[in-house]
Amino acid sequence: MTNAKNTTLVLQKAGRIDAKTNTRKKWGDRCIDSGYQIFPDVLLKCQRYLGLEAIDIVILLNITMQWWQHDQLPYPRPSFIAKRMEISTRTVERRIARMQKQGLLLRKPSEEERGKTVRKFDLSGLIAELTKYAEGSLAERGMLEESPHDQ
Repeated sequence: MTNAKNTTLVLQKAGRIDAKTNTRKKWGDRCIDSGYQIFPDVLLKCQRYLGLEAIDIVILLNITMQWWQHDQLPYPRPSFIAKRMEISTRTVERRIARMQKQGLLLRKPSEEERGKTVRKFDLSGLIAELTKYAEGSLAERGMLEESPHDQ
């Protein structure tokens, strides 16, 4: 038996469900196959502490929707986000500028990417702030342990 199968069996015996299987069961194959993203709950739980309004969360969802690889920053155009949300491009640009001023986003200078000029979004400021809230929440619940990914 492979290590992956052993791990799956241990998780199933411990009452843990495989995340991929569970996600497909919850949303259905067609919804998942058309695309999905992972979004941390701590952002929703702490949005008011970060000074984010509902419109900011939806803009962030639109930005992170195009963040497929951790080392390849997303670069959706504000005009595309605005069109999806049925609001003005200027409103999206103002909200992005506000999040930049808060230190949550960094809009990088223009660069060439596959023959297109793009401006990437760096979300490391948002992640740093969310990590503080997440660690506080985990510590309160006695669940703060060093993750193998944090080493």
